[in-house]
Amino acid sequence: MQTTKKKTTIKDVAQAAQVSTTTVSRYLNNATNIDSEIARRIELAIRETHYHPNLLARGLKTQRSQTIALIVPDICNPFYSRMAKTAQRMVSARNYFLSLYDTDGESGKEEEALDIAMQQNCSGILYASLDFKPPILYNSTSFMDIPLVGLNAYNEKFPFDLVHVMPEGSTYLAMKHLLYLGHRRIAFAGGIPGSMIEKSRMHGYLQALEEANVPANLQYIFEMGFTQQDGYKAGRYFSSFSPMPTAICCANDQIALGVIEALQSMGVSVPEDISVTGMDDIPYSRLSKPSLTTVTNDGAVFAELGVRMLFERIDGTYTGEKRDVAVPNKLIERNSTCAPADKMGEKT
Repeated sequence: MQTTKKKTTIKDVAQAAQVSTTTVSRYLNNATNIDSEIARRIELAIRETHYHPNLLARGLKTQRSQTIALIVPDICNPFYSRMAKTAQRMVSARNYFLSLYDTDGESGKEEEALDIAMQQNCSGILYASLDFKPPILYNSTSFMDIPLVGLNAYNEKFPFDLVHVMPEGSTYLAMKHLLYLGHRRIAFAGGIPGSMIEKSRMHGYLQALEEANVPANLQYIFEMGFTQQDGYKAGRYFSSFSPMPTAICCANDQIALGVIEALQSMGVSVPEDISVTGMDDIPYSRLSKPSLTTVTNDGAVFAELGVRMLFERIDGTYTGEKRDVAVPNKLIERNSTCAPADKMGEKT
């Protein structure tokens, strides 16, 4: 006859750790004033007794589900997968669950994900978007007391904490590099037209051209999407030009990898014929042939800052005005860029 194994309770943990059940409860609820030795004993007791907190019961008491919602536009993009992995590690360390929503960058799906997060009484929301379009975002009362941190996109009108790229970072750094090398026929392979991230990347491209007194050529601007497939289409488009641009500044690394693939399939050499830059410094950028010159933009850093800010709201250690944190970037020069053919030898 099969016997039912008795479920471990908080009382069992308290007895094993030789503390009160109240102390164990405070530890599980992330109290900050527990002695480190007592905390170590409780953690050891939890492992020895194989205790698993009843998060549903805790949620009924707090009216929160012990769940953090992470909303991203494309989990296949290494920038967002690194964000998700880091967020999950940090959230789990606080005995919370991470609920992931991939929206494909569609505004309707983003609004649906936000609505589901509220229906589930999530304790907090980490929201990464290309655009932040859902009108629900502009009404902070819609979320009642659910903290939300916006990741990646930026608008000073948003009524919540934000983590985003520094304005002088992004494609602007890549463009300054290309201009320094002597390029003047520089094309731009952008993302989703009109989206907030695309506007930011386009701004960096145009600002650098303006500062260098280089007129912008509208035919040198190709906007479609942020995937490698979109980059491949951009590469085919620019390879048909005569003369071709001597460099292509891409809105992210995935676009750049697609551009390089397309150029090489057309017999165009990178960087000897056309230099290519990216943005994000995803792992594949180091492995591509040639390795990709890019600008840092680590999803893990966004997650670390965002989760920390979110739990400060959840714990009540910060209750002030919305915060705006800018993540600095730097250029990573690799093998996909060099001086244009007519400038070879001028730069050392």
